[in-house]
Amino acid sequence: MPVAEGRYAFSTGVSAFFEMPTSDARRILPAHLEPVEVTHQRSILAVTAFHFTESEAGPYVELTFSVIVPPVPGRWIQRQHPKAGFYPFLAATSSEESRRHRSDGFSIPYIAEDIDARFVESCGALHVSVWTRSGPVVDLTVTQHKWESTTHLLHTFMMDGTQLRKSNLQITGRYTVHENERGLMTLHHHPMTTALTLDEISPYPFREHWLKDGVETFHPLETI
Repeated sequence: MPVAEGRYAFSTGVSAFFEMPTSDARRILPAHLEPVEVTHQRSILAVTAFHFTESEAGPYVELTFSVIVPPVPGRWIQRQHPKAGFYPFLAATSSEESRRHRSDGFSIPYIAEDIDARFVESCGALHVSVWTRSGPVVDLTVTQHKWESTTHLLHTFMMDGTQLRKSNLQITGRYTVHENERGLMTLHHHPMTTALTLDEISPYPFREHWLKDGVETFHPLETI
């Protein structure tokens, strides 16, 4: 059964947006959802990685690939309007317990293999590398802008069998974001990336988010 709520404290995290083919996005998304396009036939791939220090499943690292979709209009929480909608189509964690907790509680598909990850901060940039026994998955760099403390509201959509569900996701912490295209990503051929046409995904993020010392909160699931 889906859990009522999930709270995850993190030390650091990244979320970067890249242009991807809309043909890939439509193939990945369920029929109920439409991809957001930045230009004609170019949609948005979100690559997110967090180092969680506290959760019901203990500390762990998580990598998530999502397609950006419109949020549900008219849904406000604590006077916040959702900034974006995410459809996480595949994720991975560094432990079996965290994987079971997330997939059972929030209907997010996870690969069965543990990941390893390295988060290295240097010279105003954060470098993230993720790999498994099968090989490297992604190498991602995001860069620093002005830091502030804030809370963002997002919508996360999931499929539970044939039912589309949504969770209100709030992320609170120190936060820097910009659209200066200074970051860089390399996606590797790996079981996690088989749904993507790798040579048609931009290596340069058009939006870079870097987060520190915060909390990610999933609110109870709703059926759409």
